[in-house]
Order: sequence, then structure tokens, then C-alpha cells
Amino acid sequence: MSRFRAVLSRNNDPCYSACQVPNVTDEPPDKSSNQDELNDLDKRLKAIEARKRKTHDVSGEVGANQGYQALGELLGGILGGLGLGWLSDEYLHTRPFGVIIGAILGMIVAVYAIVRSSRNR
Repeated sequence: MSRFRAVLSRNNDPCYSACQVPNVTDEPPDKSSNQDELNDLDKRLKAIEARKRKTHDVSGEVGANQGYQALGELLGGILGGLGLGWLSDEYLHTRPFGVIIGAILGMIVAVYAIVRSSRNR
């Protein structure tokens, strides 16, 4: 290490003073600074614990998620029933009855799915 410092000082490197290693000893510093460091550490620890204790209120988000799920089940059931009714109209040539019956069955299935999912919670 001393060779390295000697080379830096020989080259008149402006970084020489910034590159010096601080003096580290096994001796503890004076008691007052030690107590200040402990107090500072205690304050930081209490701040971290306070941040951890703060809970994020997700009750509104849970309600919104349940609403979106119900909306998706309702729209999916109705559109699925309409699609199956339209297909039956095309292939069985039963024009408006397939779509009407499909929409009604789709609504019934959608309401059943919504009730089933709400009971699971």
C-alpha cells in the first residue's frame, strides 16, 4: 500500500488526498459521539417500524374488484348466450327464436355465476 501512495505522490496526482484510506482503529470513539450515533440509529429504526405499521386500506379496491368480476360474468353470460343463439339461428334456420332464447339463457347463467362467486367469498 505504501508503494501505491508513493507512486501517487510522485506523480503529483490531484486525487491523492481523496484516495487516502481513513484512519481506522479498534479504539471506540469518545462516549458522547457513541451515544449520539445510538440515538440517531434508534430514531431511524423507529421511523422504519412506523412505516411498516402503516397499513394500506384495500377495502375499496376489493369491492371494485368484485364489481368488475360481476360485470364480466354478466356480460360474458349474455354475449355467450347471444352468440350461441345466433349460431343456432344460422344452422337451424330458426331466426329470431335462437337469439331470444340464447339471450335469456345467457342472463340466467350469468346471474347463477354471479351468485356462485359471491357465495365463495
